[in-house]
Formats: sequence, C-alpha cells, structure tokens
Amino acid sequence: MNNQSDLAFLRDVATSGQHAPSLSGRHFLWWGGLATPALVGHWAIISGLAGIPGSFVGFVWMAYGIIGLIGSGLLAKSLHGKPGSGAVNNRAEAAAWRSVTWTVTAYALGAVLAMALGRGDAILFDTIPLVAFGAYGLSFSVTAQLGGARWMHAMAILSWLASGIGLTLVGTPGLYLFAAAAVGLLAIIPGVVLLRQEPATEAG
Repeated sequence: MNNQSDLAFLRDVATSGQHAPSLSGRHFLWWGGLATPALVGHWAIISGLAGIPGSFVGFVWMAYGIIGLIGSGLLAKSLHGKPGSGAVNNRAEAAAWRSVTWTVTAYALGAVLAMALGRGDAILFDTIPLVAFGAYGLSFSVTAQLGGARWMHAMAILSWLASGIGLTLVGTPGLYLFAAAAVGLLAIIPGVVLLRQEPATEAG
C-alpha cells in the first residue's frame, strides 16, 4: 500500500461522512483466544480438576503474557499497509486498547508485589479479570464515540456488567469459568466481526 492509495482511501472515507473501518479485530481474536483457555486452565487447577498444585496457575499466566505480547507485536506489523491504518479513529482505538493492556498489567504486577511483601491476599488475583472488564468498557465506549459500530455501545455496557457481576463470584472457582465466557462474548465474537469488515490490503 503506498501513500497515495492510503490518502485516496482516507479521502473517500471522509467525503462519505464515515470513519475508517476498525483494524483491531485480529488483536481481539488473539488476546481473546489466549485468555479463554488460560481462564479455563486457571479454573481447572484451582477447582482440583487438573490434579496439579495451585502454584501452576502462575505458569499459566506467565505463558499467557509472554506469548501474548510477542504475538501482539507481530500482529501490529501485519497491519502495515492496511487501508485506514493511519486514520484518527484507528490510532485512537489502538491507543485505548494499549492503555487497557498496560492498566491490567500494572494491576496484576501490583497484586503479585503485594503478595510478595506479605501485604495482600490471594483474593486480589480474583479481581484482575474484573478490572480488565471495566477497562474493556472504557475502551469500547471510546471507540464507539469515535465512530465505531453502534453495537460497541452495547459491548461497553456488557463489559461493565461483567465486571460487576463477576465481583459476586470472587473467591470461587466459578469466577474463572464466568470470565472465560465473558471473554468469548467481549473479545472473540467482536474480533470475528471486525476482522470480516477489514478492508483488503492493496499492493503497491
């Protein structure tokens, strides 16, 4: 994709009164596709179904973080040349979701540090997916206000509901099955929809 064709694409979008299609679908699918089995694995370990020590939960999430960040970087490179990648709404949406990632990462590391210092309780880890869902809601809301699809308003509301409802399950293994189902609804399904709506990459 060359600069002229990209500018032409953005000009057509602007003159039609529309916003460039969202390019976040592949990231939704990647992170959602990783988080869902990680959450189910967490549930299987702490419920005793997996038959392995609870300490293995840490390895699950360590692998999730390392694999996720590597894959996310590769996905970002795959967007080079996509029509609309320089559009304001796509740049702002990408910034919003990066903020979600770093917010949840900072919170999770804080929980680990609190435990290491003897100033926290294991229950802190149960609140991490709830913080993530709250942050999802903010990002969906921002994206919707920037011209995203109408259904993103509903996704924002569902994200906040997932955060609140999940709080009633804190301290139980069921929280992680609930969170896995919520990720499927809030990340995997939107990812499929957005990926199908991506414009094709042009040669040149």
